Amino acid sequence: MPPPDTICSVAASNAFSTRGQSITRAINTQMSAWSVSSAKRIFDVIVVLVLSPIVAPLLLIIAAAVRLSSPGPVFFRQTRIGCCGTPFTIFKFRTMLQSTSGRQSVVAMAAAEHITPIGRFLRRFKLDELPQCINVLYGEMSLVGPRPKIAEHQVGFFSCRPGMTGAATLAFANEEESLAQVPMPFLADYYREHILPAKFKLDSDYMARATVLSDLRILIRTALRRWSAHTVAPNAPAAFPATRLSPGFLALPPDLPDQQLSGFQEHQG
Repeated sequence: MPPPDTICSVAASNAFSTRGQSITRAINTQMSAWSVSSAKRIFDVIVVLVLSPIVAPLLLIIAAAVRLSSPGPVFFRQTRIGCCGTPFTIFKFRTMLQSTSGRQSVVAMAAAEHITPIGRFLRRFKLDELPQCINVLYGEMSLVGPRPKIAEHQVGFFSCRPGMTGAATLAFANEEESLAQVPMPFLADYYREHILPAKFKLDSDYMARATVLSDLRILIRTALRRWSAHTVAPNAPAAFPATRLSPGFLALPPDLPDQQLSGFQEHQG
């Protein structure tokens, strides 16, 4: 039986795809009491406001660096899927050249020449995510929760707000660098069939038992860049052979079809 502070039910929802298609996924409502509480929302707002004297100047400095380092807007905006399948606009600092920042690989990878010099630094330290404090204040996101995805990448929906960081975020913190070592013919299928479900499972397990203390631990680990998968995915299978993938990655099955990537493009994010 589930713990008493867990809400257990599964519903269905239609979410409007960014490509104009309606898709149906299950909503995972097996959440701890904290994950869906008003207290968590108050906690998010208080933390953002308390840290605003530090975050606000940092946002201004990064915004100026992005604007001066390459032509184009300061912010990257994209439609993501939030609580119970509700679309919203996410904010990030632009990290790619304007001519290419609109599209990139399905697994959030981009050719090195398309990333701006400041963008490479921002991605490495996850500073491009800081503008999502705006989304937190708007009530569209939480500090800790499942990362919001584009509609085409939804394995399932959550009945909680998506987060700036979370269990799967820590486990797959070096995803872009690690996936670069997976053979290109396997990349799209591998990501869709194994990485996305693994992230969903990690986030589902965490949100079902999350507390204020566990959220604080994840925030501290994120701030200190302690991005080891062992603490959030201790039973994860072995990584892809002969690579440096984190333990959060599943092994690539030997029978994946040998097909080239085609037609799998999305916005930066």
